Amino acid sequence: MLKEEDLKVVQLYNDAPKVLMEVINGLSEKKLDLSRGDGKWTIREIVHHIVECDLNYFQINRYALANTGEKFIFNEFDAHMWNHSMNHSKRAIKIEVQLFCTIREYISYLCESIPDSLDRILVHQDGKATVRDALNHDINHSYHHIEQIKETRKVHNI
Repeated sequence: MLKEEDLKVVQLYNDAPKVLMEVINGLSEKKLDLSRGDGKWTIREIVHHIVECDLNYFQINRYALANTGEKFIFNEFDAHMWNHSMNHSKRAIKIEVQLFCTIREYISYLCESIPDSLDRILVHQDGKATVRDALNHDINHSYHHIEQIKETRKVHNI
């Protein structure tokens, strides 16, 4: 059973897809291609970026839950290169949003099902962290980009 403060972390983590869907709800394909300004990613690209990162975090979090304290080597990736090579500017976001929901729901489920889940240790090439630390990182990352989408909507009055 998770402590109350850990339940809040898991809930905030699990709520991110709902918040993302709220900020993109009703946007046409054309509006998804709006950005905050020159050289900034479009709403569509931001959504893809959130999910690309969460796919990496998904495996890291699963590994930490299953193999606490064991070293996990993951490849860093260049988000701008992936944005280009994965054709984010042209791809639909529906499946991405569904995947984001599933990833967050599954990791939340694991955290609620595994004893002492948030205290388990992730070890990587840059040091170590708890699953709690990793979830807080993931929360900050997704909500940071959700705020960029809100800013884009504000810039374009949509």
